[in-house]
Order: sequence, then C-alpha cells, then structure tokens
Amino acid sequence: ATHKAMGVPTRVAAILALVIAPAAGFSPLGSSVSLRHSHAAPAVSAGHRVPLALAPQRNAPRGGLLGMRASSNKELEEEKAALAAMMGGGELKLEAPSMSEKSEKVAAPVKPKKKSIQPKPFANPDKSPPPRSFRMCVEQAYLSTKAAIDDGYKLIEVEFPPLPQTAMENEAVGADVLVKAQIQHTKEFARYFEGKQVAIVFPDIVERNRFIGDVSFGKKGKEGGPRYTALKGGYKGSWVERIWLEQEEVKAVEPEDDIMIVICASAQELDDVRNLCQEAGDRPVILFNMKLQTLRGDFGLPAFPPKSLHYDWLSFALPVYHVLPRAYSRTIARPPFLINYSGCLFRTYPGKWQVLLEVPDEVNGGGRYESVRLESKRPALSEVREYLAEELQLDDLDTEEEKKTSFFGLDLAKLRTGVVVKTWWEQDGDIEKALSDDWRA
Repeated sequence: ATHKAMGVPTRVAAILALVIAPAAGFSPLGSSVSLRHSHAAPAVSAGHRVPLALAPQRNAPRGGLLGMRASSNKELEEEKAALAAMMGGGELKLEAPSMSEKSEKVAAPVKPKKKSIQPKPFANPDKSPPPRSFRMCVEQAYLSTKAAIDDGYKLIEVEFPPLPQTAMENEAVGADVLVKAQIQHTKEFARYFEGKQVAIVFPDIVERNRFIGDVSFGKKGKEGGPRYTALKGGYKGSWVERIWLEQEEVKAVEPEDDIMIVICASAQELDDVRNLCQEAGDRPVILFNMKLQTLRGDFGLPAFPPKSLHYDWLSFALPVYHVLPRAYSRTIARPPFLINYSGCLFRTYPGKWQVLLEVPDEVNGGGRYESVRLESKRPALSEVREYLAEELQLDDLDTEEEKKTSFFGLDLAKLRTGVVVKTWWEQDGDIEKALSDDWRA
C-alpha cells in the first residue's frame, strides 16, 4: 500500500540514487542492509532523500527494486521512461558499468610509430639542385649511395667539401678541424641507414681512440648507432693501459656489419683499404670524402702506391655523389687583364655530371650556381674550365691579332690552357689500362 501512495517523482529519485551511486556504496539488489545505515552511501540533497518509511526492512521480501515490489512490468517500464526523460533521453541502464560481472577489456594504448628520417627522393637526378647546406649534402649523398647499392655496386665514392670553401682555403684551419668535421658528417650520413649496422673505419686505431674515445668501441651503439673501428683493428686505450688492464680487441670487420665507411685515409693507406674491401666481401664499402682526385696524383711516386692500384682496384670506385668547386682565372691582352670566375663539378647518382657556373644572385645576394652543361662521363677538370669559359665567351674578348701572339714559340691559347691538360689517369692510354670505367661513369 505504501508504494502505491508514492508518486512517480519520488520513485524516480530513488532509482536515480541507485544508478549514480558508486558500487561500493550499495549492497546487491534485495539486500537487507538499510540505506539509512550504509556508511558508504553518498549524501544526497534533501529534495531527493528517500523517506525512511520507504527504506527496505530486515524482513522485506527479496527481489524488489530497493526492497519494493513493482506493481507490474508496465509500471516499471513507465518509471524507467520517466527517469530517462529526466536524464536527457536515452535508454536507462539499471547496472553501472563498474558493477558488471563481465567488463569489457580496455585496449592498450597504441604506441606511435617512430617517424622515418628518410630524405625526399630526387625528382630528377639529372637536374638535382646544388646543395645549400651541409645537411643537404649529407641527404643527397645518402640518396645517391642508396641508389648505387640497390644497383649492386660495392665500392662507392662520396666527395664534398667538409667545411665552407673559405675555411678550406684558409691555412690556419688545422687537420684536427677537418677530421672532426668529417666525423660529424659521417655520423649524420650513417644515421640514414635505418636497420643497418654501419662501421666507420679510421686509418689506424690511435686516431680512432683519439677522436672517438670510449664511445661504442667494438660494440654497437645504444640505439643501433655506428661502430667505430680502424683499418687493421687494434685495442682500446693506449699501450700503457694495456699493461695494467685487460683491453678489448676490435676487428676491422665484424660479422654483423652491413656497411663500411672509410674516412681520413691517405694515399699510403689505400692498400689497407683494398684489403678491407676483400675482407668485407659483398658488403658495400664507401670511401667518404677521401679526396681521391688528389690521392691518385701521388701514385707512382717514391714511397707512394704504384699506378697499378688505380688500374686494378680504385678504378672500380663509383663516384655517386660529387661536389667539387673550383676557381679559375683568365688573362686577356687589355684591361682588366685578369678575369676571375668559378664553377663546380656536380653529380648525384644515377644522374649525369653537371657543370655549374657561379653567377650573382640578384635576389638573395652573393652567388648561386647555374647548370650550363650535362655530361654522361666524368669530364677532366681542364675540360670543366673550358666549358665555363665557353659559357662566358671569354675567347671573344681577344682580337684575331692578339690570338696569334706567341711567347717562346707557344701561342696565347696554348699558354692559357696549359701544357699539361689532363692528369695521368685521365689520359686515353691510362683509361684503357684500367680494368673498370666506373671511376668516371
């Protein structure tokens, strides 16, 4: 009789108190514990407090909602609809999710994937823009090297100035500054070979220990970084430390190495580099900023390797990335008598060789490079000079009479180009002796 006298709003409030309360504050439905004496029950406002007379008694029948029997299923559905309307619509759920016996498993948060650091591929290797920064140099060098490795090449040459051109021409810049710059570029270059174990090879263990110290000596880096070693291997630390401590030996080539990068080697150490390539087998060996153009010039001299080292081995080195700036001058028979100009020999594999001319940059100031010629084979530096002179039309500055001027039996044109036009390895006879034409491909 009591529940019939109770209005719908009061019963609705009773149901709402059950639904929104925490699970710990209620006993299971039909419990004999009174809401009045439940210490865990949350406080409710006076307007929604359930009358004590309506609280379930100790001997109240089980199975009713809050100890009260519903008159019929129809009344219960009406009460649920009224409560749903008060809560803004939607279906009423009498059981909170935390009270469910079978709660849904919460999916573990998805770990974000590591962002790739791979540079953007070349749009057209034949028209690659010259680098504007050292970071761009390293990115272009990596893309060119990767393309050559994918094509099956094993001996690869990468060449670009490690410092700005003004610093390279400054005699005050010591060898240590150049080596540190080479190491920094090499580390950035190796970082792009994701998933590969890269070994950076120094000429000897003393130089490796001096510039690297104890960083990942003979071991992989903490995050898969490069391994630092030397051409003939060696031990960590100095010989004095080896007397008192058990030093760790490092080998030039380890089974887990995927790519070898050789830096700072001289002409006398090229024979050791050749032995390293034989030990590496099918793994790529990259000659990084070793100035092979200069080292080849010493072949055949006393205390230097013979020219056969180029014919039999170094001719297989493919120049995949090449940035070689050069400054030239030209004399004429009238003022200003001397004309200075500069250019660059540039190549990104698999593109062709670009001959670049430096011109004034009217927008940003300074200078910029313009491509004036494309060559499928690597041109000699003397040919690069003549290509730039043709673009500037320097030959037209002399009259026909001035061109016929001679000095000690040599005409003016011969004096300007020089008696020796090409280096020994660029001459036709030596090109035929080489076992491979990759060095100028």
